[in-house]
Amino acid sequence: MKTHTHRHPTFRIKRLTRVTLLGSALVTPALLMGINPAITSVMAADNGDQTDHDGHDHAQSASDGSDTVTRWTCPMHPQIVEEEPGSCPICGMDLVEKEFPAEEAEQAANEAPESTSNDEGNDQAESSDDGGETVTRYTCPMHPQIVEEEPGSCPICGMDLVEKEFPAEEAEQTTESSANEDAHEGHDHAQSASDGGDTVTRWTCPMHPQIVEEEPGSCPICGMDLVEKEYPASEVGGGKSDSGQEVPSYPSVSVDPITVRHMNVVISEAAERQLAGEIRTVGTVGYDEDRLAHVHPRAEGWVETLKVASIGASVKQGDVLLEVYSPDIVSAQQDYLVALRRGMDDLIESSRARLELLNVPKATIDRIRQQRKVTRTIPLLAPQDGYVAEIDLREGMYIRPDMELYTIARRDQVWVNVDVLERRMQSVGEGQTARMHVDGVPGREFEGTVDFVYPELDPQSRTLRVRLVFDNEDGLLRPNQFAEVTLSPANAPEVLTVPSTAIIPAPGGARVVVRTGEGRFRPMVVETGVEAGGYTEIVSGLEAGDQVVASGQFLIDSESSVQAAFSRLSGSSGSETSKEKDSSGNGQSGHQH
Repeated sequence: MKTHTHRHPTFRIKRLTRVTLLGSALVTPALLMGINPAITSVMAADNGDQTDHDGHDHAQSASDGSDTVTRWTCPMHPQIVEEEPGSCPICGMDLVEKEFPAEEAEQAANEAPESTSNDEGNDQAESSDDGGETVTRYTCPMHPQIVEEEPGSCPICGMDLVEKEFPAEEAEQTTESSANEDAHEGHDHAQSASDGGDTVTRWTCPMHPQIVEEEPGSCPICGMDLVEKEYPASEVGGGKSDSGQEVPSYPSVSVDPITVRHMNVVISEAAERQLAGEIRTVGTVGYDEDRLAHVHPRAEGWVETLKVASIGASVKQGDVLLEVYSPDIVSAQQDYLVALRRGMDDLIESSRARLELLNVPKATIDRIRQQRKVTRTIPLLAPQDGYVAEIDLREGMYIRPDMELYTIARRDQVWVNVDVLERRMQSVGEGQTARMHVDGVPGREFEGTVDFVYPELDPQSRTLRVRLVFDNEDGLLRPNQFAEVTLSPANAPEVLTVPSTAIIPAPGGARVVVRTGEGRFRPMVVETGVEAGGYTEIVSGLEAGDQVVASGQFLIDSESSVQAAFSRLSGSSGSETSKEKDSSGNGQSGHQH
């Protein structure tokens, strides 16, 4: 439908100036993205801001010394300036009081009546000459697509419809299209109600859709009464997080499908995944303490001969470590020989068992039985293969059973103790695979397993100690070596994750951009967890199945942030203005329907 109207020249200049200022001040990403609702919201907010800015200019000019006069103007049509209170002849809104410089007020008073009446006359004459027959219809000043055959109110903003002459053919087409739009709009609402899940009730301004409040009231920008509207719960956001902190909400953004393709927007779904992230840590190589052997004497005595006298010496099981003279062992040998000479079987068995308990080798006992002679020194044998890790004796020393003479360690297997950060301790368990590199063996990767996870955290470093086991048949690994270890978690629990590229870090908390519908997006504040394998855990803020933008989300997020900023600025300035008017008693608020 084409509507032939003429605007006052002053209105055109002001509107062009307003759009120009908008473009220069914002350099809006919405213009680059083709986001129509965003432009509407920003221009609507700019109209309110412009009114405040105009008032600031007038106040500044008044403070500079020029005379001012009081006039009444329409907040939505600033070209309407009257000398007395009343209503706007275009939209019917109550005129509000405003200070004008004397020269501007006089010029507006001289130009407005003649220009307005002449333009209206030209409009009617032109429409009469060009269109032939005309019919009377009623339309909304703010929503010209609403055309009714009878007086009433606008179904969108609630404003009173105004009478207007339309060409007969054009009026018929407009009425049909309006009816179709109403039917389609009702179908859309029904479909959104069936598909959108839970909805919440909010109050918004018909002229400034970025103003969304939880309770009824008036618009802080234009003063119109807020109207009730149903929003999908996922689009409204806000509220409180699980921890009780306030979660900021961001307005939704509509993006044209063509622009979405040009932005290379990639959509990914939040899903339950197993974060099998590797854990990198460091540790030291140590003895396998389960395979250490400690050598103690069973009786007091003196070291007669020291066969193995240095640390690191390799020994085999059964090798003689030292020879000991012990009076207790000599006395036990004599009892054994007496039992043999008397042929007392019970005494023979008991005396032989006593020698064995004193750690006398079996071969030595057999030699005593054959020779029927006491042996002065008794050999002490190595209990296993390995090497001497510790030694604490010399020849001639007096030894007792409480003394540790040797510590013999095996080299075919080693332990590696590593520390794991507290936040990753749930990803460590016995049996996991471990890979290790040591500086002493470059280019070689050793494979082992997690043998034991200690039950306590280190009180100083706040880390969890984990013990690993590695085979060392070739003896390349040596105790006290520094090792770099990588743990591969197994059987990790599934958690809700999104691609790490979808996370937008911010001081107030991480955000993701969620697609709430075809061409509609909204930033959501989320709480993140661990990151592994290109995915990040989402602790709160999303649910499984939510569609997030994994690429190209920064432009959408910045556009939503701009809208939220304008909404907050407009709301705060409007509230302050309303308070000032209420306190002075001169302002008039509200919209007359």
